[in-house]
Amino acid sequence: MVFYTFRLSYINAKTIEIMIKRKEKKCVRYLASEMSKADRSLFEIELSLDDNLKSIYEDYKMIWVCYPTTKETIITPSFKEIEGTFINHHTLKNNRFNFRKPLLYAFASLSLCFLGLFFYLNTPQSMVLSNQRVAERGHRLSFTLPDNSVVTLNSGGSVKYADNFKDQRDIWLIGEAFFKVTKNVNSPFTVHTVDLDVQVLGTEFSVNSETINKTISLKQGKVKVSLKENNDEIYLMPSEELIFNTKTNTVLKRRFDIEKTMAWKDNILLLKDEKLQDAKEKIERFYGVNFIVKNNEIANLRITGSFKDQNINEFISSLEFITNCKIIQSKPNYYLITKSDE
Repeated sequence: MVFYTFRLSYINAKTIEIMIKRKEKKCVRYLASEMSKADRSLFEIELSLDDNLKSIYEDYKMIWVCYPTTKETIITPSFKEIEGTFINHHTLKNNRFNFRKPLLYAFASLSLCFLGLFFYLNTPQSMVLSNQRVAERGHRLSFTLPDNSVVTLNSGGSVKYADNFKDQRDIWLIGEAFFKVTKNVNSPFTVHTVDLDVQVLGTEFSVNSETINKTISLKQGKVKVSLKENNDEIYLMPSEELIFNTKTNTVLKRRFDIEKTMAWKDNILLLKDEKLQDAKEKIERFYGVNFIVKNNEIANLRITGSFKDQNINEFISSLEFITNCKIIQSKPNYYLITKSDE
């Protein structure tokens, strides 16, 4: 694999500041962890309200996932140096750096043409990620890969893969997906995420990279999970799942309920004796909406039910009946759950 040097030292910081749009810059700062906790919280709220910002964020997040963290052979300035009037590239000569962050600023400031150029230069020709599939919020998307493997994306999930997928079966995932992989002993099937890689020959499993707890759940076959944080390799057998907490860097391997965990791929929202507050995140992701529960008594209500092929209005009617609560739409995609007598 050949890596090319792309220097930005000649770019005037004033020019970059003009070219980087406000929303794009917010996305980059969030991904690069350059925001304070308060700013991150505000950004996450804005992200849930602004579909255009959400779309921009997903594009940049995909770039963040698809590029390696460090490369000593590439010399690129840090963000603080870009913010100066001019970059003194002599001071960067022997520096190590985080490749993804400055590259994102280059993408934000140059153009879509450079976007294609970076993918071309920094990815082997056999691995140019020219194919992308995205599931809209509140919807599931199933499709067949060139090797006849089947992928089902959960709400908001997205994947990228190369044209020659039959030869090198590598796929990059954001969000949650279920994979039914066609067996090929000569070509392992690898799912890449920010924190871990999952390699198989032929099997059925799901990967959820949506939350802090990254989860690999194996229905049948055998998979190898490689953790990027410490290079550990963990093997899973059928009905086992691995949970990697990216905040604490802890790993848990356990048995799991296949029906409950994978029901979403069949467009079923399955809840088994769960507190409404605990089930809320799953419900919100499934329908692409937000529920607000201000009453602790309602939040602690336990719910059991199987909701198959129901749209949001049908689900709300079912939930009102089960909980004896009232659900009111406060604004687009936002619903308030209150007591029925309020």
